Amino acid sequence: MSVIKFRQSMIAIVLLISAVCVGCGTSQEGPELAPVTGVVMLDDEPLVNADVYFLPIKNTPGIGGQGRTREAGKFDINYYRGGQGLPAGDYRVAVSYRLMPDGTPVPEGDTTPPIESPASESLPPRYSSQEQSELTATVAAGQPIELKLTTKK
Repeated sequence: MSVIKFRQSMIAIVLLISAVCVGCGTSQEGPELAPVTGVVMLDDEPLVNADVYFLPIKNTPGIGGQGRTREAGKFDINYYRGGQGLPAGDYRVAVSYRLMPDGTPVPEGDTTPPIESPASESLPPRYSSQEQSELTATVAAGQPIELKLTTKK
């Protein structure tokens, strides 16, 4: 076999293998997401413009998600990897209500790292800390979540 024919054969084999491998990629779509809606109340009043974080615990799949409360303290959670909702399961929940020096909430979409921001957290770590929060919730399809926070101990 001549060098040219050998080279052409090798190129053909490489192209064939490459074409087959293109279809072999992982097709992880991620876990099935259930819509997550709810309300945050602070001392029986709706908490508006607070950030709500859901962090999976126990054997709950996925990486969690977040949302922001709006009128009447209502929220929807978006999965961190895209999509609305979260995988069904158990979560630690953190609610952060950071206020600027003038008393207004941090604007939605503000990407300033907390350490560089003039805003300060107004809720205690038992609610606001993603590591220390005592709040938990179980996500199940069609089950809204009510988070009742209190400033009283």
